[in-house]
Amino acid sequence: MKSFIKMTLVSSAIVLALAGCDDKKTTEENKAPAPAATTTAPANSTENANTNTTESKTAATTAQNSADKVTISTDAQKEAYALGSSFANYMKSNLEQNEVTADQEYLISGFNETMRGASQLSQDEVKNILDAFGKRIQEESQARFEKQKTENTAAGEKYREDFAKQEGVIKTKSGLMYKILNEGTGRHPSAEDTVIVHYVGTLTDGRTFDSSYDRNEPATFPLNGVIKGWTEGIQLVGVGGKIKLVVPPELGYGDQSFPSQGDKASITPASTLVFEVELLGIDDDKENNPASSTEPEQTQEQNQPAAN
Repeated sequence: MKSFIKMTLVSSAIVLALAGCDDKKTTEENKAPAPAATTTAPANSTENANTNTTESKTAATTAQNSADKVTISTDAQKEAYALGSSFANYMKSNLEQNEVTADQEYLISGFNETMRGASQLSQDEVKNILDAFGKRIQEESQARFEKQKTENTAAGEKYREDFAKQEGVIKTKSGLMYKILNEGTGRHPSAEDTVIVHYVGTLTDGRTFDSSYDRNEPATFPLNGVIKGWTEGIQLVGVGGKIKLVVPPELGYGDQSFPSQGDKASITPASTLVFEVELLGIDDDKENNPASSTEPEQTQEQNQPAAN
């Protein structure tokens, strides 16, 4: 039953994510600010009028939202509401990931009217619209991919070129670049070891995409289960040390993309990744593991940006 519900939500979310979506250009044009009106009114009068209009719209929206709220009391109501909420979250995530803006009024109307058996579009019309829409989204997605890849490739090459000029930077045969910030006093891990680390990962423009520091707990990774740049790079520093890794795309995520998480940056195709990593310890290595008895482990799934 659980799998059936999940499959139903996924397929329905895809349909509704497509149905009711406006052409992005049209949506953007509608969102563009209106040209300044020719008026003789003083500037402060215009500002006051705009402020009053905005406040009125906000109040109207708040009142409408309050009026639309339902009372949830029975288990059946909770289950139905939870399904709707899960559905909306999934759909919202997919729309944002594909950079699609949907008119919520029409989207919700399409859902409600179809649920009541009163859809204004036939099934054939829906299929034809979604087929055309899917083709357009695919074309836009491909164009976005090529643009990001070209820009990231150029930015990565420039960053690695500048990094190579810094004192103490070494480039390995694989293309990995690193700089030892603190050698450490413990042993170096092997590819078969599981390491305990604190790290921050950034893009070449300095934006953070992942950080164990922000989670206030170190991460635990098997070195043979993470990106190639990590597998090679962490073996170059001893326990207690710190290293800076500059990972080219072929040793990182290649042409893969990962959406942003919270306030973190997204990873787009052909991104060069920059890590500063503290090797706190080697799991189950009591002699060279100052963190093993005090620091909690994390699963690989919780720290995806360092995993394959």
